[in-house]
Amino acid sequence: MPPLEGTERAVPWGVRCRHQILTNAYTAQVTEGTTSEAEWAEIEESARTVTRAGWWIDQRSSEPEDLAERLMAATGADRPTENPFF
Repeated sequence: MPPLEGTERAVPWGVRCRHQILTNAYTAQVTEGTTSEAEWAEIEESARTVTRAGWWIDQRSSEPEDLAERLMAATGADRPTENPFF
């Protein structure tokens, strides 16, 4: 996963939140659900584009099953514009 952007306090917190969100979503959707590994790879690729630590912090209480929908709703401010191939 690419590094997150934010304040000195937000970045480590955002990294922890991102890890927990992705782990919980993988468990709920792939391990216990019906999402295939290929579908999960698409979700994970979308997650890589959201690099604002605050976005991950804001999503920490959301349902794991809603991750793909929340990633699609992320605004341009949550995604970097300089290097889309990071």
